[in-house]
Amino acid sequence: LHRVDRRQRQMCIRDRYNIMESGMIAIAAALFAAILVPTLLIIQNTKKQSKKLLNGLKASVTQNNGVLSQHTEQSNFALGIDKANKTIYFFKKTEDAEISQTIDLSQVTTCEIATKKRRIKKEKGFEELVEKIALVFISKNNSETKEIELYNEDDTLLTDEITIAEDWKKTVQSVLSDTKEVTEQKKEQKFSTAAA
Repeated sequence: LHRVDRRQRQMCIRDRYNIMESGMIAIAAALFAAILVPTLLIIQNTKKQSKKLLNGLKASVTQNNGVLSQHTEQSNFALGIDKANKTIYFFKKTEDAEISQTIDLSQVTTCEIATKKRRIKKEKGFEELVEKIALVFISKNNSETKEIELYNEDDTLLTDEITIAEDWKKTVQSVLSDTKEVTEQKKEQKFSTAAA
């Protein structure tokens, strides 16, 4: 009888461990699902939003018979360039409106980044908050500037718009410098044929 009791007690202990192990697996699976499902939904929503923005940008490009050489999608805007036709395309979607802009780079001399900031007093000094980030295109006759607003604190949260602005400034400046070199070469050819 003693051996039977001991055997039964061992079986109870083993069953208790199995129940605890099953409970831990169920808790781990529930936690994993609680983290994974929202993450997957956010990723899926971001991809859908990015696709909508790109489609809006492509519609503008197609309307102007252009071809996108390079493009970027951010939380509420898409920015692209047709390097062959030297044209910038911009599409922004806010809660209130859809904004589409086209800028002819053949009429532009330079591209700059405009950042509007404000200072807020904190317990230990001041903190600067970015209110707005834009790419500013200055025309050849300096009489006109065009602006593409990449960030406005009223529309979205600031993520990596500053980096995007810097990258696009470099891209635009590269296209502008290529245009300038071609123009200078044409002037040199005209001069040398006129002299001959």
